[in-house]
Amino acid sequence: MARTVKVPVLGQSVEEVRIVQWFKKVGDMVAIGEALGELETDKTNMEFASTEAGVILGFLAPVDAYVKVESPVVLVGEPGEAPAAPIPPSPSPVPPSPLDASPRARRIADELGVNVRDLAGKGTGPAGRIIERDIEAAHAATKEAPPAPDNGGASVRVSPLAQAIAVGEGVNLTSVAGSGTGGRITADDVRAATVPVSVPPSDGNQGVGSHVVKLSGLRKRVADNLSKSVREKPHVTLHLAVDMTEANKLRKQLLPAIEKSDNVRISPTDLILKACGHALKEHPIVNAHIDGDTITLFDAAHIGMAVSLGGEGLIVPVIKEVQSKGLTQLAKDRVDLAARARAGKLASTEVSGGTFTVTNLGNYGIQAFNPIIPPPQVAILGICAITETIVAVNGQPAVRPMMGLSLSFDHRALDGAPAAAFLARIKELLETPGLLLA
Repeated sequence: MARTVKVPVLGQSVEEVRIVQWFKKVGDMVAIGEALGELETDKTNMEFASTEAGVILGFLAPVDAYVKVESPVVLVGEPGEAPAAPIPPSPSPVPPSPLDASPRARRIADELGVNVRDLAGKGTGPAGRIIERDIEAAHAATKEAPPAPDNGGASVRVSPLAQAIAVGEGVNLTSVAGSGTGGRITADDVRAATVPVSVPPSDGNQGVGSHVVKLSGLRKRVADNLSKSVREKPHVTLHLAVDMTEANKLRKQLLPAIEKSDNVRISPTDLILKACGHALKEHPIVNAHIDGDTITLFDAAHIGMAVSLGGEGLIVPVIKEVQSKGLTQLAKDRVDLAARARAGKLASTEVSGGTFTVTNLGNYGIQAFNPIIPPPQVAILGICAITETIVAVNGQPAVRPMMGLSLSFDHRALDGAPAAAFLARIKELLETPGLLLA
């Protein structure tokens, strides 16, 4: 009997995805967890794993189609079952409508009072689709725009987006002819009126060239998501120094045996992940999601681990059930996920469902920073460099390997005291690492 494979839930903000490609064809065998194809969201591209085992009987959505989350897209059955009618391929790419906007973008446009028609043909999503970030950018621009100037006492009819562009580009709207309905000035009219100005280099940069890099792809999606987080979440960051003397000793004791038996090296990051798993179980308010006036607390600690992709941005694979894993398994998961993240081989389930995030800048010598919380989570921990520092030990100066921890938290979800207690517990666990093996 045929069963369906549905598009997985990829986070609270993802309502639909685009089918980038199918890895299988009708008649192929597929196992549970095997990659069926590639999906694209506003955030990233990811592989799509099967939840059924058997023979591919048919596909319910073609490549380049937009489908809603939890929609059935693949039919899987038993050998010998009649295949489903195939989806005929499009003879040629169909140009998108200039007003093609995602459902979420249209809803946000209604909430913010943005006219989607003003963004026609200006979408930055796949195939020029208008998506959430386009609406938010248009709304932010109109908030800063002053009233349109009068033309000899007559009011100038101008769209909010056109007015904002005019302010940014220094365009006098009284000299712009409107091509919109009733002579309304549109964004295109303003853009057409702008004249590029050549700016000579300053005295200190004579002869030095420059180039402009446009934010696009994953780098653009990361920029948009982080900007949204800063706008919506009241960030507060706490900093605390940890003496890593005992943690380093424990790591050196465990290294030889674990490398010999499991061919993996325990890193300080693994000890920190283990400490976070313990602390999150004891402080569930930090292991949570916030959505409007609702906070969801989780029993399991699914910790995201930020992985840099260089100029393309970053991606955050998720290590599941950290609170119940040993150091060896955490090291294996960390190494495997980071390698496949850089190779673009992560499955959709491996970049979703995070309840807390850790990001590490220690390799760059950073002493403290303010990490940005990935929504809908309520906190993120920044790991800083371990440096030899003179500190007081039993009233006497001593050189100790000190590491900075920077915890950013969403003040809507928790106050300073519980956030500080959580951070202090991580410090205690790392300075008494035998507790991590209990």
